[in-house]
Amino acid sequence: MAIKLRKISRTLPSNPSQSKWYLTQKSAGSVNIKDIAEEIVQRSSLSLGDVQSTLSNLVQIMPTFLKLGQSIRLEGFGTFRVTISSEGVDIPEELSVRHVRKAQISFLPSVELKQSLATVSFEIVAE
Repeated sequence: MAIKLRKISRTLPSNPSQSKWYLTQKSAGSVNIKDIAEEIVQRSSLSLGDVQSTLSNLVQIMPTFLKLGQSIRLEGFGTFRVTISSEGVDIPEELSVRHVRKAQISFLPSVELKQSLATVSFEIVAE
């Protein structure tokens, strides 16, 4: 199995009259929790309902820990944590929570997950 790539032309921001060709990943669709649960069932002795319930509970409980400022480390998978961006001020005493622009979830894949991509192959496909 290979990740399918397509060729696209993009205008250069530094020179709008010039463009270059790049490769980009062609979407292969997506999978949902049920799809993942069905794959896990094939590799375990658990029922589909057990796996779906566990995954659903994981998705529901993760925000609780993230809102407490805790990171969530799933061994072999990676770490989720909240990151923020804030406005800058000249004097530290002026800083307050109103300077927070946004909070977002950051994911750092585990070494094992990154290494699993070492054997990925690519294939250029026609549009």
